Amino acid sequence: MLEKSRLTQLLIFGILAIVSYAIYNKYYAPESDTEYEPFTKGYSLEGVIIRNSNESGEITSTIESPSMIHYADTELSEIKSPKYTMHQSDGDWVFTSVVGEINKGQTTIYFPELVDLSFDSESTEAVAIQTSQLTIDLNEKTGVTDSKISIKRPGLFLTGLGSVINFTDQSIEILEDMYAEFEN
Repeated sequence: MLEKSRLTQLLIFGILAIVSYAIYNKYYAPESDTEYEPFTKGYSLEGVIIRNSNESGEITSTIESPSMIHYADTELSEIKSPKYTMHQSDGDWVFTSVVGEINKGQTTIYFPELVDLSFDSESTEAVAIQTSQLTIDLNEKTGVTDSKISIKRPGLFLTGLGSVINFTDQSIEILEDMYAEFEN
């Protein structure tokens, strides 16, 4: 009798377990076609140096970085501590920041945090620019920001809010609240 009672209890608990599992699978289990998600969705590179060239083989830009991560789902590439150099016939523009982002089509670089720009050539005086949230159009060789900008060159200090920079002809248009100091 005791054996029959234990067997009945075991059978009832087994049936309840199967019913519970069926209810859970039908109403509460997450719906997924795959059993697991892949760990990575992209790749990373260490000790990166990327050189871009034009149709005639001349190096037009260089990106140097200790590490870079490319996200396959958004096709965005995040560059850690980038040093981006835009090579031009009359001198080089050099951009340094904590982080940079290259878009899917590799047509823009975005510097969300503080970025230092410098232009130094033999024919013109050195220029140092500091801003943030700078977007550079690599095809047009222009930069746009809505953030505060400061520009220093010998005898001149400018600040303002927002700017459009043309790197080809070294022109800078400050959009708002321009302040200038000149030194003789």
